[in-house]
Amino acid sequence: MPTESTLHQWASPLQSGAGTKYAAVVDAIEHAIQAGILKPGAKLPAQREIAESFCVTIATITKAISVAVRRGLVTTCAGSGTFVADAPDASLSIPTAVTTADIIDLSLNSPPPFITTQLLADNLRELTNSPKADALFDYAPIPGSQPNRYAAASWFALRGHMIDPESILIIRGAHEGLLVSLLALTKPGDAVLCESLNYTGLRRIGQMLGLKFIGIEADQDGMNADAVSTLVKQHAIKAIICTPITQNPTTATLSDTRRIQLVQAARSARVPIIEDDIYGPFVGNDIPPLATLWPEGVITISSLSKTVAPGLCVGYIVAPATLLASIRDAMFMLTWKEPSLQAAIASFLITTGNAEKCVLLHRNEAQARMQLASSILGKSMITRENIPSYHVWVSTGSLRADAIAAELYRYGILVSPASHFSMIDQKPSSALRISLGGASTHALLETALQAIARALMVNRTAAVSSIV
Repeated sequence: MPTESTLHQWASPLQSGAGTKYAAVVDAIEHAIQAGILKPGAKLPAQREIAESFCVTIATITKAISVAVRRGLVTTCAGSGTFVADAPDASLSIPTAVTTADIIDLSLNSPPPFITTQLLADNLRELTNSPKADALFDYAPIPGSQPNRYAAASWFALRGHMIDPESILIIRGAHEGLLVSLLALTKPGDAVLCESLNYTGLRRIGQMLGLKFIGIEADQDGMNADAVSTLVKQHAIKAIICTPITQNPTTATLSDTRRIQLVQAARSARVPIIEDDIYGPFVGNDIPPLATLWPEGVITISSLSKTVAPGLCVGYIVAPATLLASIRDAMFMLTWKEPSLQAAIASFLITTGNAEKCVLLHRNEAQARMQLASSILGKSMITRENIPSYHVWVSTGSLRADAIAAELYRYGILVSPASHFSMIDQKPSSALRISLGGASTHALLETALQAIARALMVNRTAAVSSIV
């Protein structure tokens, strides 16, 4: 057992500005272990004594010990106390090669741009040397130029959605599409139904517009369509927002049955659906948009940023004739013209067939990265592997996802805990969204995934030992 003098060697009053107190205590324990002051197997003093030495509360020490257990620095045994852990098993430790100086950002959901860089660069050179180059530097008012809307119709045709170009609006990406659609359909105070875990930008749009989001639970088959009718009546829902393909963050994809149930419920209640189809190109026409089931009531939003190139900020809205004018009017609140430069690049990619080639390249790359993730994360990964995706949903079981994410950050690995995506006040799910496109190579991705797997394993082992 450490003597009183030993305690004073590693535990001293914290200086002001030391940051989070419990984290500073954990750092002190780690440094003492590394310096050999605290030996493997040594018993720590009572938490009251440690608190007095650091001049902090016992609650701070309790939290610090909890974090130290998760990091494998110490172990606890009910009725016996807290002990310095034995030399860590290399198979369980998180690799220290990943540091904050070399961050692997798996929190930003984006495809790796280098997959299509050469194809895009060649396409751009061809465009600038073509007679169509003038379109790069011209502009067109809302709803967008005719060539760009015809190209957009070809883009939707890849999804099995055959539409009139006159029903298309050119936008600056799916985020703008969600914003203007909600502007057109709602007023402050209105209720909107959506998946309870959702794209974080949607929550910000709702805050700006003064909307009340009603979250609906979802599993890997998508939102619970049986509950839609009840919630629509109970909350006077004005619109339903749904991502039918590879929902963000959960990767859920609506089953055939739920697609039909959702459309039937919305049609019966005369509530329009805003369909976020940004991941749809990865499934081609195997699973057509919801709008093919109810063209009179579904607004479909698409863009090229998730399946062609992240920096290509252009997208499209397809809307029923009864809603098209109000959405177009809402667009005038933001701007009065289309994003002509981006739209011209996108149109040339589509009409030359290169956009479809980019989709295929990304589809194959996403599939390969998913297989790598599955081989490392195993049953923790609750994403279906039959639909390619650059983001996966990973269960942390009984462990707090926020705590795991914070610990990984210390090792230079950024992931997004479920709490980041909550649309309503609820207990956050025990899960992480891991964006596989953030690593520049498969080797770097493998390093990060192994660190994540080991963090889950170490913390589960520590949780079990603390109970025993």
